[in-house]
Amino acid sequence: MTSRTPWWRRTVLVLCVLVTAQASCFLAVCPVSATPSPGTEVPIQPLPVAVLPPELDPFYKAPASDIVAAPAGGILKARQITPAFFNLLPENVDAWQVLYRTNDSHGGAIATVTTLIKPRGPAPEGGRKLLSYQVAEDSTAMYCAPSYGMQQGSIPWYSDFVNMFESNLAVAEAVSNGYAVSIPDYQGPGSAYGAAILGGQATLDAIRAALGFTPLQLTAGNQTRVGLLGYSGGTIPTGWVAEHAASYAPEVNIVGISIGGVVMADLDAVIRKNNVQVTAGLIGAAFFGFATEYPDVQKVLDTRTDWFTRFMLTTKSFLCHSPLGSIDFPFWNYLGGYTGPEPAGILAEPAIIDAINANALGKNRPSVPMFIYHAQNDTIIPNAGTDRLVNWYCHDPHQTITYNRELYAEHITGLLAWIPKSYNFIVDRLENKPVAEGCTIESPATNLTDGDLITMLNQKLPDIAGLITNQQIGILPRTT
Repeated sequence: MTSRTPWWRRTVLVLCVLVTAQASCFLAVCPVSATPSPGTEVPIQPLPVAVLPPELDPFYKAPASDIVAAPAGGILKARQITPAFFNLLPENVDAWQVLYRTNDSHGGAIATVTTLIKPRGPAPEGGRKLLSYQVAEDSTAMYCAPSYGMQQGSIPWYSDFVNMFESNLAVAEAVSNGYAVSIPDYQGPGSAYGAAILGGQATLDAIRAALGFTPLQLTAGNQTRVGLLGYSGGTIPTGWVAEHAASYAPEVNIVGISIGGVVMADLDAVIRKNNVQVTAGLIGAAFFGFATEYPDVQKVLDTRTDWFTRFMLTTKSFLCHSPLGSIDFPFWNYLGGYTGPEPAGILAEPAIIDAINANALGKNRPSVPMFIYHAQNDTIIPNAGTDRLVNWYCHDPHQTITYNRELYAEHITGLLAWIPKSYNFIVDRLENKPVAEGCTIESPATNLTDGDLITMLNQKLPDIAGLITNQQIGILPRTT
């Protein structure tokens, strides 16, 4: 056997790269040069000749000295991209990836990417508003990040179709109203699933980067009205933002936040709920994600779990959460693989307790209006923790919160109820419609009979069709 690659394999590889590059340029109108954009500190790079997973893409990396020198939200790199409907059909929007500086769970400087998108054409008078949508990534590999999966030219079976659906929905929601959208890779360069501190900071710093990115045509200065959305895993960063934005990024003009299926209201209960269930794979992702940010958690996993648990954690580390990641090793007793001295098990380990507590919600009451949703019969995330959290929020009479506790719904069908109600709530806040102070707690039998979902589908499906048939949507008349 020789270590040299046969000539025919080298030829095929070169031809594949050339064909991929040419196809990308043909479908996405590949530019020939990058030019600096007024108001940005870095030149905007052209479309990549081939869409590589982040693990192999040098755009996702920057010298450590450059990252440390940049302010939080400072732009390190920018490039044009072509977002596509499920990797295939290019969407008629302007889009960029921006590499920016943020902080990890312990204040260390890191860099991650956000995808910035706006409608083509002139901005409305006064500039655009911004929607920040946190996709439920729920994975521990970089190629699962939305910045990769939503690009034309990414490999469909290599990425995450749930993430692609959420990303496409976010684009349609934002641009149909003339808004810009930020979709951050909030788990950072280590894909730290569950790390709410990192994720929340990365989300706020992505907004800061968007505010400093002139081509996005946002309202001048920090007057841009910003709304945030996140469901399930997307509540991990978004919930943290609701509680900490006032101290971490007080200059950002957040006017409304919506979350649904709230993970960090009681992560301990979420882990116990999914153990020995079909979704047991989520436990492995959570442990692995925390270990990325907390070395003491990694030490517990390395020294106080059996070999098969360590094998499962390693296997989970390179799978996206769909279609396989959430259900790999279904019904396995992850908690039963603990071999340490704590009689109460791995969740009683001090390092695990400290990591969960550091990232839990319930530290500060929100400073902006919120819509919160949680199905009473959620089969993945128990709703009792969200009930307690909302009750604590509402002890402050100055809170503005609507909490919807749908009875006949679970985690997946609950998404169908959350999407239209949360979107309508955020649009009203972005459009500065009045909202009454106080807490409203609703417990309907079902939300599907109120017509919100049907109305939204009637409105958004034509928008999605327009995006992928080269029509311009979100072109709003200028006010006089």
